[in-house]
This record gives sequence, C-alpha cells and structure tokens, in this order.
Amino acid sequence: METGLNERDWNLLLKRIADGKCTPFIGPAINQPYLPARRALASRWTSEFGYPLENGDLARVSQYLAVENHRYFPHDEMQRQILAAQKPNFSAPGQPHAILADLPLPIYITTNYDNLMMDALAQRQKEPRRELCRWNPYLLRSHPSLLETGYQPTPANPLLYHLHGHVDAPESMVLTEDDYLDFLVNISSNEYNLPPRIQQALTDSSLLFIGYRPGDWDFRVLFRGLVAAAQGDLRRISVTVQLPPIPEDAAEPTREKAQEYLGKYIDRTDRQMRVYWGTAEQFIAELSQRRQGAAPASAASATVSPTVDLLRLQTNLSDTFNLQELRQLAQYELRIDYETFADTKPVFIMELLTYMQRRGRLYELAEVCQRLRPNVVWL
Repeated sequence: METGLNERDWNLLLKRIADGKCTPFIGPAINQPYLPARRALASRWTSEFGYPLENGDLARVSQYLAVENHRYFPHDEMQRQILAAQKPNFSAPGQPHAILADLPLPIYITTNYDNLMMDALAQRQKEPRRELCRWNPYLLRSHPSLLETGYQPTPANPLLYHLHGHVDAPESMVLTEDDYLDFLVNISSNEYNLPPRIQQALTDSSLLFIGYRPGDWDFRVLFRGLVAAAQGDLRRISVTVQLPPIPEDAAEPTREKAQEYLGKYIDRTDRQMRVYWGTAEQFIAELSQRRQGAAPASAASATVSPTVDLLRLQTNLSDTFNLQELRQLAQYELRIDYETFADTKPVFIMELLTYMQRRGRLYELAEVCQRLRPNVVWL
C-alpha cells in the first residue's frame, strides 16, 4: 500500500527536522504495547463499571463515570492504569520514543498523560523540561509557566508540553467529553491562551502528528481547534500519520474512496498537511531509516523469525484458546487494539498473526502463549 508521502515530501520534512523547525504532536497510539489502547480501555471500563449505552469511546465512557461517581473518578482510574504500566527499554533498536527523542527539536507537544517521552529524552542525554497546558482555573493558579521565566527551549534542553494534562495531576487531564469541550472553549479565551512560544510553534514550524486515529477526540480537537485556528502560513509542510481508515484487506475501490474522503477533510483544514497512511511505528521506522540515509524497508521484505513455526502457532491458538480468551490475550497481554479484528475465531486468529508478523512480534506472541499454556509446545 502506498503511504501517501512522495520523495519530495520526505526531503522537505527531513530538512525541516534538521533545521529544528518541526514540532511533533505525540498521541496515544505510540504507547502501544506499553499502555492499553484507548478503545480497549473504554471497552474494559464499559464492562467493569456497567456503562449502559452502545459504542462508547473513552471520552463518553469517562463522562459516564464522572457523572455516576465524582468529577475526577475517571481521571483517578486513568492515573492508576498509567502508574501500573510496564516501562519500555529505550535502548532497544527501533524503540519509537527513543527515535523521536533523537530528533534535534526544541519543542515536543503531547496529548498523552504519561512520562514515556520525558524519560526517552532524558535517556538521550538531554535535559528536558515539562510544562502543562493551563486550560482550567486549577492549573492557572497552581502551575506557573516556565516560558514566562526566561527559559528558551533548545534541542539540548527541549520542552515537553503536555497539552491534555499529566498523570501527576489528575485534575489536568482532558479525558471526559466535558473536559474536551471546556478545553476548546478556554484556550480560545485570552485568560487561558496558549503561551506565545507554543503559538509560534503552531504557526511557523512543520507539524508532525503521530499516534492518532481520524475519529479520536484528541485528533479532532487538535486539528479543528488548534491547527485550523493557527493560520500556519509560514509552514512548509506538515504530516499527519493515520492508520488506514478501513481494514487492509478491504477492496481497493473502498479503500481509495475512504482515503480520498479523509484526505479532502484534512486538506480543507490545512493545505500544507500531508497524510502518511500507516501506523505510528511504521512511520517512525521509515523516518529513522531515512535520517540515517538508508532506503526504507519494503513491507514485502518482512520475514518471520526462524524460531517461530507460524503453522504451529496458528494451530495451537485455535486448539487452546476460545474467542474471548484470544481477545483478552490481545488486550491485556499484548496491549493491542483488536477492535477492527473479526468476530469469528478463525479470522480473528489470522488477523492477530498478520498484525504481529508485520510488527516483528511473532516471537513475543509465542512467548506469551507459552506462559499462559505451558503444557503446549509453542517454540
């Protein structure tokens, strides 16, 4: 599948990065498999807390929890999820946070609540500083801006700007539907306006959206509420990394029509925006290869680890797990978003194997299965 970026687009983007004139926006998909996917977490909370409606995304389910319990109940639950999560090895080859941390950029903006990007920057011998967006009265009173003290972000001393809050301050998290609406209204006012240095990053640097889905609240609020209002006439090129909006095995005319629609929607908001059709990890891997001067790897060149027997893996999954157990394995053990997978067990297994194979994670799947079903030969 074509990614949507041509060689000219890549060359322009790499030059903007080299010049320090690019601002990444880091979204939740980059955190898989370290943190639960938001759709998976919404599904878990729906079951655990009895959300009564259908098709609840995380913002909607969180709104229900806030109404049924107390204002910051879902924020406290989110804090527990993050603090209990596993930590990545930032020295591992291809680790996405580490690759982003290697970029010579002064400002990173994230809508994630966790510490992963901050830790990755510190691991790269940088001295990052954190600032929270002061979008509500509590933050305005309790979190003075670093940017008002004379601090100037540089590639060696970068700023990580948490637009939607941070785990250490649950009251800062933009999580419920009301939070998103309040955030949009407040940052449009003079009292809660974004710092001038952040506004400057929105207007005169290339923007790089990584880890978002087209329909997620995070992306919609950012794209319509900030990018559209920023009037980025000085930007040369910006990129949004989007998962394909329909399954990869869909008929080509359907896929092309869906991508054409989303492309038009984005183009109407920002004509300098390009869409990379793929996952965050695919984009980051290609970005790293191109920065090192290597030709990007072809999807067709991906190979299965020789220590994993794919047919045995498929057979054992079918023989030893039911569909519900497979979903739990995907969600809780592998930390992947299985919502687009089929509802029948044989096809679910094939889609799971395809997903893990393309990401070089088949051995990890076999190891997890070995732990869960030790009486079966997996490796």
